[in-house]
Amino acid sequence: MGNFYSCWAEHSAVCRTSSVCTTEATTGAHKFVVKNYSLLVGSGADEYVSSSTFSVGGYDWNIYFYPDGDRRAPDHVAAFLHLRGGAAAETGVKVWYRLSLREKGGKVHPAGPLLIQKFTSDGNIGYGNIRLAHKSKLRGDRFTIKCELVVINKPTVQAL
Repeated sequence: MGNFYSCWAEHSAVCRTSSVCTTEATTGAHKFVVKNYSLLVGSGADEYVSSSTFSVGGYDWNIYFYPDGDRRAPDHVAAFLHLRGGAAAETGVKVWYRLSLREKGGKVHPAGPLLIQKFTSDGNIGYGNIRLAHKSKLRGDRFTIKCELVVINKPTVQAL
């Protein structure tokens, strides 16, 4: 058996290899306009309305809006992002996302940080903000929930 360190010897052949890992991402956004918010109030905590389905990065998504909040924060409106399906959705996909609320007059409620989460296509599991805006601070009857997301593709490795 040869010496493990023989490739460092003065007269041995030089063994050089290399590879590269590449990760790509797709960025997108969806605006969900809520009109006549006052007619939704009173539906009860944990009751939601859903945006239309939109696609980003080969995956289908919905925003769930809770006008009477999540039971953990019933004094706030809440919004959650749900993965509905798409390329390899059953194995999960890593996503950076942010949900924000802008009232018709231009007032923006703080969006919070860009969050990172691994989503799977279990439609009952969503991730988001249970304190998107305090209900007492909402002044209008129309506002927009904006979802910004970056879908991270699985890394690929190639020998060079």
